[in-house]
Amino acid sequence: MTVVVEPARPDEVTACGRLLAEALGDDPVVRAMLPGDRDRPARLTALHAAQLRSGPLPAGTVDVARTAPGGAPVGVAVWHGPGGGGHVRERLRNLPAVVRALGLRHLPTAAAQSARYERHRPRRPHWYLEEIAVGPDARGLGVGSALLRHRLAEVDRAGLPAYLEATTDASRRLHERFGFVATGQVPVAGPRPWAMIREQATGTAG
Repeated sequence: MTVVVEPARPDEVTACGRLLAEALGDDPVVRAMLPGDRDRPARLTALHAAQLRSGPLPAGTVDVARTAPGGAPVGVAVWHGPGGGGHVRERLRNLPAVVRALGLRHLPTAAAQSARYERHRPRRPHWYLEEIAVGPDARGLGVGSALLRHRLAEVDRAGLPAYLEATTDASRRLHERFGFVATGQVPVAGPRPWAMIREQATGTAG
């Protein structure tokens, strides 16, 4: 099966948010940041959609995988390029949606966790893979690998490292196949993900 990878369109933000919510809703790190089951799928979809609009989508660094040109997304990867702290206007515009999705009660915990992640990231210029997800009907078809190969080729052309946090053992093993190396656990409350770095052109899996 051929997997087509291309930038997400603005009208696909809700579809991408829903895909991320479905795939990552029970991830232990996501659970620690956003506990509770009341309206969880809807809240997670709204949260992811707001976060996409806050920077990665306008920057063109949200990749979607399709099984046919123009088809619905079956996988999504959310990247931040070097200097990705911009888009202040978009972040402020989407802040109310983020607060509604998290809930005021969970906002301090989420903010504290996010700050800890930020402090642990490399200080030198790099690409950051925030999230990657594959829909349930497309798992085992090479969608995640296609998404990684697509963006890592650009990262290597830029001569930069890539960084991510692997939240499960399976995620860690997948990214090790693409040259990422675990450097230690991120010191956050609850489940501790692995920080992983990939230096330029360390090789990828086929």
